[in-house]
Amino acid sequence: MQFSLYFASLFLASIACAQNILLTNDDGFSATNIRATYYKLKEAGHNVYLVAPVSQRSGWGGKFDIPYTSTLQTDGEFGYVKAGSPSWGHELDDDHIWYFNGTPASSVAFALQYVLPVYFGKKDGKNTTIDLVVSGPNEGTNMSPGLFTLSGTMGATYTSVFRGLPAIAFSGSNSNNSFFKDDLNLNDNLAPSTIYAGKVVEIVQTVFKNQGDNERALPLGVGININFPKVGYQSVDDKCINPVFRRTRLTGDNASAPDLNYNATSNSFYWKAATYPGIAICNNGDCNLPSENTIVEHTNCQSSVSVFAVDFDANLKLTEQTEALFAPLVV
Repeated sequence: MQFSLYFASLFLASIACAQNILLTNDDGFSATNIRATYYKLKEAGHNVYLVAPVSQRSGWGGKFDIPYTSTLQTDGEFGYVKAGSPSWGHELDDDHIWYFNGTPASSVAFALQYVLPVYFGKKDGKNTTIDLVVSGPNEGTNMSPGLFTLSGTMGATYTSVFRGLPAIAFSGSNSNNSFFKDDLNLNDNLAPSTIYAGKVVEIVQTVFKNQGDNERALPLGVGININFPKVGYQSVDDKCINPVFRRTRLTGDNASAPDLNYNATSNSFYWKAATYPGIAICNNGDCNLPSENTIVEHTNCQSSVSVFAVDFDANLKLTEQTEALFAPLVV
């Protein structure tokens, strides 16, 4: 019954007015998660422009790479676009699905500076504008400040917020890096990509509904970071099909960042996650909220929802305390 009511609510939400959504990611435009989300957002009635890297660009953060040749020197992700093909282009049967030989951050710029003005021009006498940027869902979670700066999914998100666009990052726990032609099944209600896509639509529809008569979906300079737990086939006994959204913060207990360990036997290093005091502290926002890691990793069937701002200045109290340390040298 709960499952039926959930999808019924999605159906009713689809009646909302169509909005222009830019969809991107860092796993590549042919990844299963982003393709499932593309079709679910279209099914909900939105105008969706999928513009994403041609190859895997996870962990590239906000790096801003652009093609240095007009043709690909190597195959794209999964060999879906072959070497020698143009460095940017769209699906033959869908000109709303584009690839770009760049990073997630530069793919956003490519969409805004090239795809929309050149290929979609003006609509109703006005330039085509974007009402919301959706990044992901990533194949793998992106939690805490350590991943905020590292993740290509987040790089596309905060790059969009820099440009004045409302943006939401979504990341899933299905870190299997799958090709949509192998794994996409929108009729399988236990498929993680299908469940995540439905939850993306739920959040997007709710944000647009609550936007009301405001000009923006989110305040200027603000974005949202959402992380999903394991769902469907990857959850315990296949029971997590409709994870609850929980308010969280980026920092706090269990927040993590990348670190490395040394293996003396193999004389090599390996990646690990670690907690640090600098990302456990709360200086801004609601300090009573749990961290993203706490909710996704230490509870059952719950998703984290964190609000962030791209104003990286310290709050006034911290600024005054710190400025006192170099006064009167600096005026």
